[in-house]
Amino acid sequence: MKTNHLISAMALATVFACSSFAADVTRDDRQFFEKAAKSGMKEVDVSGAVLPNLTAPAVREYAQMMVAHHTQANEELKALAAKKGVMLPAADTDLMRKWSKNNKDVEDEYLDEMVDDHQEAVKLFEKASRSSDPDIAAFAQKTLPKLRNHLELAQRHKKAN
Repeated sequence: MKTNHLISAMALATVFACSSFAADVTRDDRQFFEKAAKSGMKEVDVSGAVLPNLTAPAVREYAQMMVAHHTQANEELKALAAKKGVMLPAADTDLMRKWSKNNKDVEDEYLDEMVDDHQEAVKLFEKASRSSDPDIAAFAQKTLPKLRNHLELAQRHKKAN
């Protein structure tokens, strides 16, 4: 019986330690983690889903780059969230169904989506780059140049398309 109480007390202490650790993360930083995770997963999922339907070589190359870059950033975000004791949201599986359908305007729609998404991501990461948490600020500052480049490329491909 004493062993069960000891195990329960240890489990409770672990939960408390993790929750107090995560409590050190500000509300703004928590929102950053949630929005950045959703955005990053969306970029990978949407780009992967449209890839088979893209015909323009430059847009296909862009989508492949989105998958590679955002997969890497997502892994870094996951590691940072784990370090901070923050749980990230799950991927939105409905996105895959929406974007995997082939239609004649898939490239235009995809590029429109990438421009909109990256405009939002740049704003999100610019704000996070000023976080009082040096780890979060450093991650955002490191990621911002790629996001700005992704936005610029999406805008350029959109004009060319």
